[in-house]
Amino acid sequence: MVLVALIVFSKTIKAQVPLVENIGNITELRGNTRIVRDKPYKSEIDFSLNSMDRLETAAGRMGVTFRDDTTIRLTENSQVVVDSYIFDPDPSKSSMALSFVKGTGRFISSKSRAIPKDNIKIRTNSATIGIRGTDFTLTVSETGEALIILLPDEFGNSSGEIVVTTALGQVILNKPYQATTVYNLETSPTEPITLDISLDMIDNMLIVNPPEKIIEDTSENNSVADSILDIDFLEFDELEQDALAEDDLEYTELDIDYLAADFLQDLLDIIQEVDELSKADKALTGEGIKGTAIGYDSNTQISSFVTDSDVKLIRQVEDKLEIKVSRNGSYDIRIDQEGKVNQVSVNGGTSSIINIKQGS
Repeated sequence: MVLVALIVFSKTIKAQVPLVENIGNITELRGNTRIVRDKPYKSEIDFSLNSMDRLETAAGRMGVTFRDDTTIRLTENSQVVVDSYIFDPDPSKSSMALSFVKGTGRFISSKSRAIPKDNIKIRTNSATIGIRGTDFTLTVSETGEALIILLPDEFGNSSGEIVVTTALGQVILNKPYQATTVYNLETSPTEPITLDISLDMIDNMLIVNPPEKIIEDTSENNSVADSILDIDFLEFDELEQDALAEDDLEYTELDIDYLAADFLQDLLDIIQEVDELSKADKALTGEGIKGTAIGYDSNTQISSFVTDSDVKLIRQVEDKLEIKVSRNGSYDIRIDQEGKVNQVSVNGGTSSIINIKQGS
């Protein structure tokens, strides 16, 4: 008799998202950036992207274009993970999913409709963003709060529609420069407000390419660049260094970096404050506020907040001005910033006169 022992070996197979290669390329680059895959890779123009890649910037900026012509432009200290990307001849089978970990970026969806907008999802730690057509910026803070701004198309009209969803609600952005913020997944997005900013300002924040003079100087020193390319600048201890910071080339308008003042982070804080204070009783004694609207006034560029005890005025254009007075007092306030003068009265004024002049 022959005894046959049958031994069955089994193992648990963990389901994984299939890796898709050559889903897009790096098309814009400046400063210190990298692509993290199985290991960190030095980023360079035309670097081919795969699904599950992590796009990271330190003291640098990066622009990528996917196969369907969707574009993402990242500023400093940003991280985005390409969770999945499927580009199929049948558009209904195509999809894109991104996780925006931190930083600031601009998302410009393709006009080709190769990927249906309903099949594109962008996630943060606090919200899911569904897009329909659209061009927008997204800022995610270190603590997870998110600011989303819908941008206009080339004609100044709405570029589409954004649906921002959390566990407790959703809002829809469908007008140019409408914005909402999300504190965390367990709170509702703030009610949309319209910001008084321009597309040029957004573009200046998101400049990726160096000024023209830098490009010319680079082309004149190709022999030097060829040898430098052999050096791995993306070793982890090098990532925080920015060679461009030591560049003594002529300072031009293109070098202006509005993000140096954390402009979008400041907007996030202001919108959160507007949302919180809008829930409070805004009634004032006497004649209330005159000379500017409660909330944000696009004519004066003043944001006015009213609490149970105080009235706060904030104006931030080139410089930031913030003044807080008693809600029950009466004040005449004259604000002169760089020659722009606004007159504001609280509760009829005359009891106290405040003159503020601010300039370079």
